[in-house]
Amino acid sequence: MSQPVRPRTSAEILLVTELFPPAIGGSAVLLESVYSRMADTPVTVLVDPVASGGGNGASARFSSKDDVDRLARRFRLEWLRIDGAKRGLQSAGELAQHFRVARAIRHHTRARPTLVHCGRPLPEGLPALAARLFGSAGPRYVCWVHGEEVTAAQTSRELTWLAQRVCRQAEAIIASSGCAARIVQTLGVSADRVHIIHPGVDAARFTADIDATEVRRRLAPSADLLLLSVGRLQSRKGHDLVMHALAALKDELPRAAYIIAGDGRERGRLEDLARSLGVAERVTFLGKVADVELPRLYAACDIFLMPTRDDNRDIEGFGIVFLEAAAAGRPAIGGRNGGVPEAIEEGVTGLLVEGHDAGELARAIKTLADSAQLRLAMGAAGRERVLRDFSWDRAAKRVEALHASLTRDRT
Repeated sequence: MSQPVRPRTSAEILLVTELFPPAIGGSAVLLESVYSRMADTPVTVLVDPVASGGGNGASARFSSKDDVDRLARRFRLEWLRIDGAKRGLQSAGELAQHFRVARAIRHHTRARPTLVHCGRPLPEGLPALAARLFGSAGPRYVCWVHGEEVTAAQTSRELTWLAQRVCRQAEAIIASSGCAARIVQTLGVSADRVHIIHPGVDAARFTADIDATEVRRRLAPSADLLLLSVGRLQSRKGHDLVMHALAALKDELPRAAYIIAGDGRERGRLEDLARSLGVAERVTFLGKVADVELPRLYAACDIFLMPTRDDNRDIEGFGIVFLEAAAAGRPAIGGRNGGVPEAIEEGVTGLLVEGHDAGELARAIKTLADSAQLRLAMGAAGRERVLRDFSWDRAAKRVEALHASLTRDRT
């Protein structure tokens, strides 16, 4: 029997974002993973060509032509500089960027019904608001909110005001966590306009079935407990807290090793800290890791941990890495803040700690280190939860359904 043909929504999607693979970070992964699965809706991505650093053209973002071809098979790509640091209206550079992006949005949406999807309120949502309001009626837009970008904006009166305008004028807000939903409501957005759609994970790619013997032998040949963190080296991630905990456990867990995958502005400080605490020989900084290597890293570790904290309003909005660890059958330790308690089910798939208490983190590590059975049980529960509640297909269907409901009767 032939399958019924699903009707195509009447409006296309224009996704406007600075952050998109191969740029690193959870937001970039989320956007590609969701919008690449849009079965019935054409998607064009208006994307910054140099967000991952270096170069002045689109090719600078990519390590090979294969990267370009891979994305081009999934999306129509349009390149336009979007500098995430240019969020306000006070400088000529900021105004010029918002004007360029707004003009590109108007140009793209003039000929066909389109709903604009913005990666964040600032900077991407601001030109979408301008395109909507200036001149004849422009395209409507929805906006993703992850939490930390709003709390960062709230350190500035100007940026708070702009974020309020963007979010209040949006047709809907897509929050990547309940935490993000609560934060955006502080801008005066009514709860009925906020739709919580959690990120997902590719459970076929991240799995405990991977043979990681060679990885473990290469990175930590003498370790009997391998700890892993994956993510940008930012203060809020808590890498320094792990080192303090490792130093505190030097007598109880003398053969524990810590692998850090990721790079960032904190690297020099963290390397100095490892030396000063006497744990440098047990800490390995891998730097930026190719995406293809991540599943083997998760499979190699015994415990995944990222004891996040609120760092001057810089928070972890959710933490896709916790889902990746769960899919790989590994227990996780995360911070009891931001959206992390939604990614880790405390006592079931992992443990939560305060992000400023090295002693509590040391006790959590020791609890898991002392019981292989507990680690196995939490890892199995984490994978089961991922399969049940956190697939990318599920997230994509919910975004597509929201898009269809917003455009069905108005385009």
